Formats: sequence, structure tokens, C-alpha cells
Amino acid sequence: MSGNLPAILLPVVRALSIAIGAVVPSLVFYKLIGPVGHWYELNFAENDDDLSRAYMVALAVQLASLFAGGWLGNRLFCS
Repeated sequence: MSGNLPAILLPVVRALSIAIGAVVPSLVFYKLIGPVGHWYELNFAENDDDLSRAYMVALAVQLASLFAGGWLGNRLFCS
């Protein structure tokens, strides 16, 4: 993809592809984590400690998807 662009646009397009690649999977996981967290809260959580632990796991999954999506966006730009 990067071979057909003028040199001045390469950094802009690369930054956009990394940002879009990072945001899309993060939003998908965000939409999936909400219902799963609600289900966990209703069925398994016994106290606030369980909920806070589940919240931290959800944040870690979203952060990992953010980095993985940014890496994927960079890889798609470079191919």
C-alpha cells in the first residue's frame, strides 16, 4: 500500500492505519466485555473483590487488543 503514495503522505497514512488498527479491535472487545461482565456479576461474583478483579482483567484484555490492533495496522501498512 505504501508504494503508491507521495513521500509527504507516508507518515500521515501510517499513523492513521496504526490508529484505526488499534481502535477497531479495542472497540470490539469493549462491546464484548460489557455483556460478559454483567453476566459474571449476576451469576458468579460474591463480593466487590471479585468485581474489581474482573474489571482489571477486562482492562488488561482491552489494552492488549489496543496494542495488537496497532501492530496489525502497522503490518497492513507495510505490506
